[in-house]
Amino acid sequence: MQIPVGVVSRVDLGRLVREIDALDAYLKSAEVRQGGSANSLPKTSKLMDELLQLNNKNALVAEERTQMKEFLAQLRDDAPSIHMSFSADPSPLFTQKLIAWLRQNIHPLLLLQIGLQPTIGAGTIVRTTNKYFDMSLREFFADKKPLLLSKMRNSVTEPVEQAVEASGAAVAASAEEVAKTEPVAAQEVPTATAAPQPTVTSEAVS
Repeated sequence: MQIPVGVVSRVDLGRLVREIDALDAYLKSAEVRQGGSANSLPKTSKLMDELLQLNNKNALVAEERTQMKEFLAQLRDDAPSIHMSFSADPSPLFTQKLIAWLRQNIHPLLLLQIGLQPTIGAGTIVRTTNKYFDMSLREFFADKKPLLLSKMRNSVTEPVEQAVEASGAAVAASAEEVAKTEPVAAQEVPTATAAPQPTVTSEAVS
């Protein structure tokens, strides 16, 4: 037997089991009241209709109802199951595509339990009975933390080093320009000479 993609978890299986029980009780009571005449099937859920159609079963036949009920009960107890956590509730369409892929590639009767962990950011965390896979964005950042810190340090130190190198180059260029400038020639200062002294003669004295 098979189960439709709309049956995702054990909760869905429990609903189907209860619906079959209700159908069984209704049809048996109707048969007793009408003295074994033909009975009509009451309105069933869309998921029940898909289950009956997929397995080619008729809910009006007591034996087939019993087979479906036993199959669902056993599946609820023994089916393989995995747990997947997301940061937000996945859409029904995404869930159906996911369960279809899992049943095609892992097990045709696999059940899925979905949990919420908003702190993982994005991605998912997968748990089985003996395995654990963390494929979240939080775990990715944790693995890349040394690289992230290194990049952050480089982004801070590189501009400072470039500024120091630029200022050093400017100082060196200024010193080179000063060195190329010719020194101003010193002006010669004339030396002071002694004034000539008048000659005193005897005639002048007399």
